[in-house]
Amino acid sequence: MMKINNNYKGFNIVCIGAGANGSHFFRNLLQDIATYKQGSGTRLVKNTAITIVDGDRVEIKNLSNQLFDVDDVDTYKVDALAERYGTHYDLDVHSISEYVTTLDEVKKVFGNHPDKLPVLVGLVDNNRTRILLHEYFYSDEVKDLLYVDTGVEGIILPQELENDPLADKKIESSGFSGQVVCGYKQSGQVFLPPVADVYPTILADEESVFPTQSCGDLILNNPQRCATNKMAAQLTNTVLNNLFFTGEIFQEEIIFNARYGSAQTRFIAMRTEREYKHFFKELGINDISIVS
Repeated sequence: MMKINNNYKGFNIVCIGAGANGSHFFRNLLQDIATYKQGSGTRLVKNTAITIVDGDRVEIKNLSNQLFDVDDVDTYKVDALAERYGTHYDLDVHSISEYVTTLDEVKKVFGNHPDKLPVLVGLVDNNRTRILLHEYFYSDEVKDLLYVDTGVEGIILPQELENDPLADKKIESSGFSGQVVCGYKQSGQVFLPPVADVYPTILADEESVFPTQSCGDLILNNPQRCATNKMAAQLTNTVLNNLFFTGEIFQEEIIFNARYGSAQTRFIAMRTEREYKHFFKELGINDISIVS
C-alpha cells in the first residue's frame, strides 16, 4: 500500500475512452465523487477536475452493452455521458469529442491544473492508444501520474477457429477475462510500472492502429460481453474509490473473470513500499500521507 503525497489540493482525472468499459466506469466514477462531496470526503475529492475524452459517436449497436439510449444515437459519446451523469450528480464535467493520437494532444486534455494530482484512466480497446499513453507516462515532463488501464478480452470469432473441433466450446468460454493495471510515478520516479511494461506484447503490437486510422483487413473486431465490461468498470472504480477514501493505492494489478465472478489481486509489494518511503526520505520528505 502507498499513500500519495500531501502537496496536491485535488485530483485531475482524465478518462480516455467512453465505450463499453468507459461508459460504465464513468457513471460509477461520478456517483462516487458525488457521494464523497456530499459526505465526509477529503478536500482532495471536493476539488476534482473531471474530463472524458473520445471521438466516437453513439451507434445503434452500442445500445445493448453501453450506457446510451436511442436519443443519443449519432451524438458524441462523451457529450451524452457528460450531460446525463454530470447533470444527474451535479458535477462539472469537461468532455472532449476527439481522439488523442499525439503526445501533445494527451498533454492538452489534462489542461492546466498544477495543484491537482493527474490521474489517467485508460479505457480503450486498442493497443496503439495504449502505446501512446505509455509514451506519455514516461515523458520527461510528466513528473507525477497515476495511470490506471483497463482491458478486456473480446469474444473469439468463428473465423478464428476454422476446422477446430472445439471451436464452439472455445467461443462460448471466451470474452470473460480482463485486467486492471496501476502505473504510478512521483517526482519523476516510477514506483509501479504501467500496463505496457506488465504486458510487453502491447508494445510489440504493430497491427494495432488509432480509431482514426483504417486497419483494412488486418484486425478483427471482436465483440465484448456486457458482464465483462461491467466487472472491469467496477474493479477500476475500486482503485479510484481507495484513492478518494484514504488516498491509498493498494493494487498493482487485478486479473478477473466475469464468468466465474473471480478476481486475483497483485498487491503492492512491501519492497516497493520501502523504496517509495526511502526515496522521499532521501529528498527530506518524511510525511507522504494524504491530508484530509
